Amino acid sequence: MEFNIYGDNSGAVLRLDPRIKLLIFLSGSVVALNCYRLTPQLVYGAFLCAVLALCGKKIDGLKIFCIWTFFAFLRICITLSGKGHPLLIGLVRGLSTLVMFSLPILISLMLLIQTTRINHLLAALQSMKMPSFVMIPLAVLLRFIPTVQDEWNGIQKAMAFRNISLDADAILRAPTKTVEYILIPLLFSCIAVIEEMTAAALARGLDSEKRRTSSAVVRMTSPDYIVLAGLIAVVSFALYFGKTGAIL
Repeated sequence: MEFNIYGDNSGAVLRLDPRIKLLIFLSGSVVALNCYRLTPQLVYGAFLCAVLALCGKKIDGLKIFCIWTFFAFLRICITLSGKGHPLLIGLVRGLSTLVMFSLPILISLMLLIQTTRINHLLAALQSMKMPSFVMIPLAVLLRFIPTVQDEWNGIQKAMAFRNISLDADAILRAPTKTVEYILIPLLFSCIAVIEEMTAAALARGLDSEKRRTSSAVVRMTSPDYIVLAGLIAVVSFALYFGKTGAIL
């Protein structure tokens, strides 16, 4: 998954309100923890991938849906066949279950980060009368994730220049060097990023008690209500049939 530092929805067919994306993220967590059947999971996954594609991430939506379908098919084959070593069957079923349960959260997080600009998100949260101690950490978190990925890309390039391998074999052969060459630079980079983002937040007056103004116009439109209605229907379907066992 690749996160953009700034949300990009230039190629989007739908430009959803950030509050709808937050609701999709919250519903993804609920569905991931309460839906156990394959068909409701696939229906909900198809809905999320379609929304992601309509918001400008067509290739990502198609890739994730193919991954989701593959693991669902793998889980069905393992369940119906019942052949093979029990340990191998358990590992495959556990891996497929983990992937399918984590994908709703990852897709909704990708939708929120990759297609939402921070000023739009802050304007939407402010219109909801959210207190500053909720808005500021959320905004910093959404900026922190892609910034750390950018730092990680820089560390990888620096290691490549020094002819240090990041293959699985090299990591397993020398785990202490992995800590030295990867984790320590990444931790120091994270500390520097946190300090810079804190200074930027204070410079922009995010800690001020006065109401902030914004050039971003955030309001609910017809596509938002249509997606909201579809989300309610799909989540209700996934939660109801995901536990009853009426659907595979």
